[in-house]
Amino acid sequence: MSLGRCRKLLALVVVTAAASTAQVVDLTGTWVLNVEKSRWGKLRPPLTITVTIDHQEPNLAYSGRLISAEGEEAREFEFRGAIDGREHPLVRSFAQGTIVLKRVDARTLESEFKSNDGLWTEFARTSVSGDGRLMRRSVRREGPSGRLEWTEVYERR
Repeated sequence: MSLGRCRKLLALVVVTAAASTAQVVDLTGTWVLNVEKSRWGKLRPPLTITVTIDHQEPNLAYSGRLISAEGEEAREFEFRGAIDGREHPLVRSFAQGTIVLKRVDARTLESEFKSNDGLWTEFARTSVSGDGRLMRRSVRREGPSGRLEWTEVYERR
């Protein structure tokens, strides 16, 4: 093997090793929606959303509470599963189905929800800022009422 090929191979090994050892961001904590920093598209913004996360890579458990804009309707939600590319059951306020969570990089996850009745799909890309204080969730939902897109911004408390 030529010296040039050896150097290229060594560089590839170093880059691959560095990427594989990148520290995965720990999502554990309480996250509160910043309504003003979020973009709502056609949706009416909620009054607040609070999410509590327990993250032990690859396991992820979260629970939360959404209070509607009117302040009258409170919805609670919960998930227990893993960031492993496999289907996990999920019950949502609008549908029951499965969700698949995949890691894109050390600070980014993608999720895809499909309802059991085939009427709803939701794709979300969740990323955490470099300082670990902000979490952004970009969502695209399709269903009987059409396509909706919005971005939620959360602050760690």
